[in-house]
Amino acid sequence: MISLIACFFAYGSVKNIQNFLSPIVTAMGPSPYLFLKQKQSTLEPFLKTLKGYRFQTKNDLVIFFLTLQRIIQNHKPKDPIFESIFLGREKNFQKETSIQNFQSYWKEELTTTLGNKPLTYGLQFLIGKWDSKSPKKRISLFLRWMVRNHYPDFGIYKQILPSEIPYPMDVHIQKLSKVLGIRNKKQVNLNDAFLLTEYFCLLNPADPLLYDFYLTRVGIIEKCRGSYVEEICKSCELKEVCLVVPRGIEPRLQG
Repeated sequence: MISLIACFFAYGSVKNIQNFLSPIVTAMGPSPYLFLKQKQSTLEPFLKTLKGYRFQTKNDLVIFFLTLQRIIQNHKPKDPIFESIFLGREKNFQKETSIQNFQSYWKEELTTTLGNKPLTYGLQFLIGKWDSKSPKKRISLFLRWMVRNHYPDFGIYKQILPSEIPYPMDVHIQKLSKVLGIRNKKQVNLNDAFLLTEYFCLLNPADPLLYDFYLTRVGIIEKCRGSYVEEICKSCELKEVCLVVPRGIEPRLQG
């Protein structure tokens, strides 16, 4: 359950995300699922401690957690939560519609909590617009956590394959995929995220998202800027195949 909460708020700096989520995780204890399954009256002290985060006001957060509470109370524990929403009527993951299904589902649930009033800007931003051209990074990240069954992911969803879901196109993956010669577009959309999955399927058909966690570390920990900076690049293990290192290196990953 914490993976869903974390993915929705996974925008902004890592430090800000951690500072926002840490007190929430602490308050919910070892089982956020069981914590949120309680009656609303039991949750009142928790709801009062919530603070706004960037585009979400405190009231937005209250609406979000009340909605999540209702969803959990109606959930059958034997079914992986939200997997059936992604699968839809077709009972399989659809490139064109599965993520839209998930966003539409959340829009309906939040609207119900709001008494059929329109979503606030903060809540709309939280779930994203189903018809936007964005790469749906946060939902793609949630899918990676739930679908892959190897570290650092959970592998809870069994009916969706890693090769079917889009790459989480955060700023680090966008940057690394350019300097490694995998893509050269300035703007990315959901189709680009699926194309990146297809690219890594050539290296690892069964687990193309294996590389996501490690490549993002290059940006987060090694501070890759997507351009040549000697003090950063000289110790990078990707320098032999990186296109920005000025050594006349053949762009072997380009294709």
